[in-house]
Amino acid sequence: MASMQPSSYGITNLGKVRHTNEDALFIDEKHQVYAVADGLGGLPGGAKASQRIVQLLEQTMKSVDSSQERVDLTELISGINGIVFKEGLDACPLSGMGSTLTIGQIVGDQLLIGHIGDSAAYLLRDDDLEKLTIDHTMAQELIERQGESAQDVIPPEYSHTLTRCVGQSKNLRVDSKSITIKPGDRLLLCTDGLDKVISREAIKKGLARKQSPEEACHQLTQMANDNEGPDNITVIVIHTF
Repeated sequence: MASMQPSSYGITNLGKVRHTNEDALFIDEKHQVYAVADGLGGLPGGAKASQRIVQLLEQTMKSVDSSQERVDLTELISGINGIVFKEGLDACPLSGMGSTLTIGQIVGDQLLIGHIGDSAAYLLRDDDLEKLTIDHTMAQELIERQGESAQDVIPPEYSHTLTRCVGQSKNLRVDSKSITIKPGDRLLLCTDGLDKVISREAIKKGLARKQSPEEACHQLTQMANDNEGPDNITVIVIHTF
């Protein structure tokens, strides 16, 4: 199993419309773990939920010894969900707290992904941009039931209405997968303030340019803000070597 030498950078940005940033990000270079979380804006504890998730990730990763130790991301997200669910009900009994969570870990030549909500992970290899996650939204559910033609009749709010998220139910079904990565791959983790605001083609261009992960993060964020920046924007870019 070849060992990758990733280079990464992440930023979170308020955007042009929102008054508070309810996104959060996590980067652990030692264990090559990366995560983005987007607190639910309709709930009073949105920002608190995403920040609490990052806090719990920090605590968990401190107990992981080896940089090559594979973390069970499904178990990790389920554990975080249980804590956020309980604390959310204590803090906001009527609504609780909620957040998306997309985590990636690089172990050797494998990218492990754990995912819940409508944040996303993408892989750019050569000239091909692939979305590695499926949105847990009403819109996606309709498309899966009725086919791509459903896109023409989906109410706009459905693309932002989550069917699954961290903190809103005691038991959670987590999506997980692993893929083999290669030197030269570009990986992106982002909240929907990026990929529901700029096109796939724009994301591809931002990732494909010969620039550092930091420069790519700033450019992608700027593209979203140039397109009215309607939401908080959080971006992590990882280059593999």
